[in-house]
Amino acid sequence: MLPPTDELIARLTQQMLAPVVAQVAALRSADRNDEALDAAMKALQAMSHKAVLAEYTATLRRLQRSSEKLNPLQLELIANAVQDEALNEPVDPDEGVADLDVEDLLKKAEDQAKADRPPRKRGGRNTLPDHLDRVVRVLDVAEHDKACPCCGSERVEIGRDEREVLDVLPIRFRVLRYERVRRACRDCGRSGVVTGPPASDQLERLMASPRLLAHVATSKYEAHLPLHRLRRLYKHMGLAIAESTLGGWVARVAEELRPVHQALWDELRAQHVVGTDATGLRVLDTDAPSNVTLGTVWCYVGYPADLGTRLCAYRYSPTGTGKDGPWTHLEGQTGFVQADAANVFDRLFNGKVASATEVGCWAHARRKLRDLLDSDKRVAKPLQRIARIYRVDKAAKANGMTPDQRLELRQRVSKKHVDWLQRWLQRTRGREPPKSALGKACAYWTNHWEALTRFLHDGRLELDNTEVERQLRALALGRKNYLFAGSHDSADRAAVIYSLIRSCDLAGIDAMDWMESVLTRLAAGWPQKRIDELLPHRWTR
Repeated sequence: MLPPTDELIARLTQQMLAPVVAQVAALRSADRNDEALDAAMKALQAMSHKAVLAEYTATLRRLQRSSEKLNPLQLELIANAVQDEALNEPVDPDEGVADLDVEDLLKKAEDQAKADRPPRKRGGRNTLPDHLDRVVRVLDVAEHDKACPCCGSERVEIGRDEREVLDVLPIRFRVLRYERVRRACRDCGRSGVVTGPPASDQLERLMASPRLLAHVATSKYEAHLPLHRLRRLYKHMGLAIAESTLGGWVARVAEELRPVHQALWDELRAQHVVGTDATGLRVLDTDAPSNVTLGTVWCYVGYPADLGTRLCAYRYSPTGTGKDGPWTHLEGQTGFVQADAANVFDRLFNGKVASATEVGCWAHARRKLRDLLDSDKRVAKPLQRIARIYRVDKAAKANGMTPDQRLELRQRVSKKHVDWLQRWLQRTRGREPPKSALGKACAYWTNHWEALTRFLHDGRLELDNTEVERQLRALALGRKNYLFAGSHDSADRAAVIYSLIRSCDLAGIDAMDWMESVLTRLAAGWPQKRIDELLPHRWTR
């Protein structure tokens, strides 16, 4: 059994004060009373530093709730970490004042959100939406109960008890039949035969309408439904469609939308910031020893300068090398590129393939410290500082700040925590073995410090690259269901459809409605010079 948390904290406090008491006693015995007073005051200030004690108290409570026993050496490690950090770091009299402003902004945004939220019905369930069709079924009393048993008069209606339940109708296929009328002159017959125009809203040589094509594509790449499951679903709906036919329809959709994907890619590269990351995708390849090879899907997210709608595009590469990936995709790129500091991106910043400006990712850097939290408690306070930096950006977003306003808030609040973190990294790296886990983590931070702190000088830059990781999550969910792509070409087509579906999600529109509309317009001969009008963030019904 672990001792109570209060007892653990008492031990922690005692271990912190023991060396201080010894130091003060030694100074007093040497008749150095002024220095003894300074040491005592510094210790009291450190003890009042609630941020340090709160972080380690939370850690102790978490350990106490777990089934593992607390090693006495671990307790001593925590105590030494608190002592080192609290006594060696001077206390800033303004510490936490600016953070209170951030908390006020967050509270203001939360209160405004609560005020704008429509009131919820107290008790019971919410009413069903008004736009749904209503089928009224009247349940009247039986005929023999309509007559009053006392006087024989007919009972009149005095009201109705209403109850609504949600129902679903089976999805049904239908056939769109187009009849082109042929006309000719019966009198002379010299004018020939004229025929009505072909259907302008249907793709040639396809048995599926744009709506059905959109349903198949979004079922696979948005709902993550493999085609063999979709075939079974369609069979339950009353129509058997071969899996190969469904695959052909998906391929046709990708080829029809490829010009839109290219327009999306061109516009994405022109954004103020381009974030990128990659993930693997298994692909069937008969030339590979196991008939399966691992391809790479690169995800790119474009951040506009006005912090408006973001764009997302995927590019497939048969390998994970930079030559097949960002070196080719972002060749000649200028502006800002945000990535995880992997070596594969170096040529984008050193002028070999591009002259972009590197923006670091705080999420990747934070994980270097977060992974050490259970074994080295010295990283707890830096993690807390990083959390405060994130709260600054959260407050700016919650209050709809402009880039200039967000930059001003960062300079006023975030910069203090960044400066503290820099001092901590330099001090820790100086006394930590380079090959230790903490030493390597500190080296990562200091080696990429300029890229990581670039957000302090441009309010349009994001702290991290997690938006790209969120977009890659859709691909990760899909590959867990369909396991692999049928070929390198099908993986490339999947990247096209994924790009447009994820861009629809970022634009807040329904991907199926967008895809049906765009396929219909393309079938009707939409001009190529106006393809950019079909992009999800510009689409109108």
